[in-house]
Amino acid sequence: MNGWHHIHPLEKIIFSFSFLLFTILTKSIIIALITFFVMSVSILYGAKIPLRYYVKLLTLPLIFLLTSLLVMIMSIVPIESNIQGFLWQIELGEWQLFVSPNGLYQAVQIFFTVMASVSCMYFFILTTPIHQITWLLQKLKLPTLFIELLVFIYRFIFVLFEKMTEIYLAQSSRLGYQKYRLWLTSLGQLIVSLLIKSMQSAKELQIALDSRAGEEGLHEIELTHTYKKKHWIGISISNVFLFAIFNLLEIVIKV
Repeated sequence: MNGWHHIHPLEKIIFSFSFLLFTILTKSIIIALITFFVMSVSILYGAKIPLRYYVKLLTLPLIFLLTSLLVMIMSIVPIESNIQGFLWQIELGEWQLFVSPNGLYQAVQIFFTVMASVSCMYFFILTTPIHQITWLLQKLKLPTLFIELLVFIYRFIFVLFEKMTEIYLAQSSRLGYQKYRLWLTSLGQLIVSLLIKSMQSAKELQIALDSRAGEEGLHEIELTHTYKKKHWIGISISNVFLFAIFNLLEIVIKV
């Protein structure tokens, strides 16, 4: 349903992964900001992904990232240690807890690098349907078992989510989440029911595969998409732009 589903998957993966590779290798905050901006604009205005949906997707990795950065920012040493150039410090018994400029800079650098990398991955995921991803994996000559597992897992995510929604609506209509004790009971019942239904779905899938005489492997996927010259020119210009910005930053820092 995204606005860029008709673009060849190879063009999208080269575009996103070139930005991803450049961001990881340079570890520059400016490059990371440019990458995040380009990928976000491409997702929101190019692929027409709703802003609210995109922000929700960014929330989960952001929570894990912030909790990890707290550990990186804070340093702890024995109280008799002599600390130089700290930004904040507090004594806790026989230990000193402090924040150093170097630790804060590394945390900021990692934050922007990770968020830029996540935006690159989201661009590829949100603009590339599963059959295009499967085609790419087949062209990369990955094992058939790996590709089949990926397709089945992808399918079961939506199957289980649909079943979970049905169970949740049924429980909510019976006021199953009104009180804390009822909430815990209903949640436990939902998990058990979801487990049973997932096993049933897996068994039905196995029966369907066996009824086809155990056909091995996925069929070779053929794409009707064609390469566009303007897309490759745009990818080349964006990579040259990133390289020029990085060299300019290096010159400014040296000066």
